[in-house]
Amino acid sequence: MCGIVGIAGSAATGLGEAWVRGVVATGLQHRGPDGSGVWVGENAVLGHTRLAILDLSPAGAQPMASASGRTLLTYNGEVYRADELARRIPGVAWRGHSDTEIIAEHVERAGTAGLEDLHGMFALATWDLQAQRLTLARDRAGIKPLYWAQVGDGVAFSSELAPLCDLQGVDKTLDREALALYLSLGCIPAPWTICQGIRQLEPGYALILQPRSPPRIERFASPLGEPALAALSDPHEEDEALEAAILAAVGDQLAADVPVGVLLSGGVDSGVVAAAAARKTGRIKTFSIVHQDPRYDERIHARAIARHLGTDHTELEMPPGGMTRDELETLVDHHGDPFGDSSSLPTARLARLVREHVTVALSGDGGDEVFAGYPRYWQNDVVRHLARLPGPVRRVFLQGYGAVGPRLASERWRSPLRRVARAMQAAGRGPGEQALSTLTFFWPDEQAELLRPDRCCDADILERLVAARAPAGRDPAEPDACHRLEQRLVLPDDMLTKVDRMSMAASIEIRPPLLDDRIAQFAAGLPIGRKMHGREGKAILRALARRWLPPSTVDRPKMGFALPLLDFGGAVLADATRWALESADSPLRQVFLPEALSALAREFARLGDGIHPEDSAFRRAHRQWLLVVLALSLQRRGVLL
Repeated sequence: MCGIVGIAGSAATGLGEAWVRGVVATGLQHRGPDGSGVWVGENAVLGHTRLAILDLSPAGAQPMASASGRTLLTYNGEVYRADELARRIPGVAWRGHSDTEIIAEHVERAGTAGLEDLHGMFALATWDLQAQRLTLARDRAGIKPLYWAQVGDGVAFSSELAPLCDLQGVDKTLDREALALYLSLGCIPAPWTICQGIRQLEPGYALILQPRSPPRIERFASPLGEPALAALSDPHEEDEALEAAILAAVGDQLAADVPVGVLLSGGVDSGVVAAAAARKTGRIKTFSIVHQDPRYDERIHARAIARHLGTDHTELEMPPGGMTRDELETLVDHHGDPFGDSSSLPTARLARLVREHVTVALSGDGGDEVFAGYPRYWQNDVVRHLARLPGPVRRVFLQGYGAVGPRLASERWRSPLRRVARAMQAAGRGPGEQALSTLTFFWPDEQAELLRPDRCCDADILERLVAARAPAGRDPAEPDACHRLEQRLVLPDDMLTKVDRMSMAASIEIRPPLLDDRIAQFAAGLPIGRKMHGREGKAILRALARRWLPPSTVDRPKMGFALPLLDFGGAVLADATRWALESADSPLRQVFLPEALSALAREFARLGDGIHPEDSAFRRAHRQWLLVVLALSLQRRGVLL
């Protein structure tokens, strides 16, 4: 796992070289503390910071040249089963045993078409000396990030946003569409970033820059959620195929020349990964987090799984105390773009603790997205069916709720009725907004009342996003389509973004075996009924877990990796909120209407759950967090407003 940076085109000489060297020295050092390198050529400079995982010798160092010297590669990630590619490349005298060397040789021969043969998590850049061609590529799941910007006649790229914000000539003007998407979803999906002049490469895409031509972007791999294998008709065969695929994926991802462990939360996904690892190794290191707050503590279930599997188990206590100001600013800096998922905070602490023991850890990330584990799939289906009611019927219900709601003193009735009322409101929206109804914090029409007119974008931004990501010709709120949309939107742009930035901030590599191509393609070929039984998600994965894990750890309510945001944020979050909403130097004063900021300050000061369908303690706390992170990101990235 590493950091990559570079620039190609006429800007590569002089200022570009100095920028790359500066980024390698300081900007991406956390992603690769074990070594670094810079290659300088005519019209291109490539940089690399190394977290050494495979072939710790100098033979694994980057940027790396192919045997012919024609191709230069700087690369972040791990490609599994690379030895299979090596056997297809005759006549090469291999200098070491890193996957980097094999990728350089394979891409030199196969070009962009060969990217589809790379199975794993990666972001890479190659420079073809003969053709003077730059190629950037990102894995099909979006596990590894890659940002780029056009600079003059060339392209600059980086593993993270912040280095590109420091490059002269990059347009850092606020992107209004990115702002709208962030306020809606709490993250900025690719290809947008908060800056107009910087883009993210989308998963499964490549960028090609050739002399005297603008950058060309093309897809090299089908999106996650597309079945590539013939569906099996026998449930027993499906169960056996899943077991074989998980064992193979975990076996591949245990490969390393440094210590490897498994993050064991006590749930189904991480438990299955730990069980597969134990079968492959005989004994594996597992790590779980101990919380003092019983609402978030899963130590009993993790212990039960560890005992059952006979792992070398370590419990790591989450550091006591709430968020510090330094922790908040560090989180914002490592994300670069504003990122509103507050589970980044415990993820960062977890990564630092585990890094004290191992350099690589396998996780259960992706299990919910690949095997349909979230309740929002059936919740959105409820919204879809409510949308069939005549509009007047929905309005009568909402009017009745508005009259009865204020009289409800008991949370026993207030909370479920508010959820029904919110579903009724969502049912009156377009299909794209319905599909994202459980994820949205500020609706586009609400933003039009909060933002200054010159900061607003077209109100159909969510509809356009869903149309681009959801399966074509399907109602995106229908369970199977919503499930596939999740894999192409929330998975790469929220969950995987969080894990990459927070793990790499601690210089630890997190590998998600459940996102292996073979598992994802197998799951995509299953009918939705094999993944969801009524309201129970991950049905086929749970069936495997019942064979591998203690039953008590399988059939229990899901616990998310969350925290009590307002309690954890404490005085630091309160002070940051006052600054963001009220201070004269807050960037939000140039983005939001003054009266809107005052109204939001009053909203965040309330206690308990409100009556309005959009108003709950959870949503209010996370809307507050979104705005604090936005203000700090705009300020610390120097976004032009």
